[in-house]
Amino acid sequence: MIKEVLKKLGYTDEDVAKIEKELSNEKIFITKEENLEERYSKLKAQKEELQKQLNTLTETNANIQNEYDNYKKGSITQDEYEAKVKEIQDEADKRVKQNNFDSKLAVKLMSKEINAKDVIDIKANLDLSKISLDGENFIGLDEQINNLKEKKDYLFNKVETVITGNTESNRQKVEESNIELDKMTYSQMCDYLDKNPNVEI
Repeated sequence: MIKEVLKKLGYTDEDVAKIEKELSNEKIFITKEENLEERYSKLKAQKEELQKQLNTLTETNANIQNEYDNYKKGSITQDEYEAKVKEIQDEADKRVKQNNFDSKLAVKLMSKEINAKDVIDIKANLDLSKISLDGENFIGLDEQINNLKEKKDYLFNKVETVITGNTESNRQKVEESNIELDKMTYSQMCDYLDKNPNVEI
């Protein structure tokens, strides 16, 4: 794809080869993949979750082994040993579930749908006790995010409006925008239209 663009701009095959080589040397790669940043964030979150699960498993096995050694030494009874093992496993299950929740929430917050600037900042403004995970879907998240976007919009990346020429009535036509008039209050709508009198929604 980059070759075709450079050739259209008038670069020779030799120039194109030099540019591609220099881009490669500088570790700059061009891709046609959409949502690459979002996909990278998702993979990174999944890797972190797997690492946390591995750490939990290693720690759990070590704790169970320690209790087994105590049982063999006679320091604890069999009933005490079994109770300790159940307690350790329950705690491990709880940590794995929390890691899964945190990982999927981070991916959701970084998605284009929410477009958070910083996951930690957003989470600090959420009541996580009112959010639950049902498979891949979060219950109770949308309401809090919408509320945050109204009250603390600086926590989110803005989607820039792309204007592509004028219509016959000489009003600018907005091709892509995050403007949702139906979600604005009356005063917000008036303020937006005052600042953008020529925009056709």
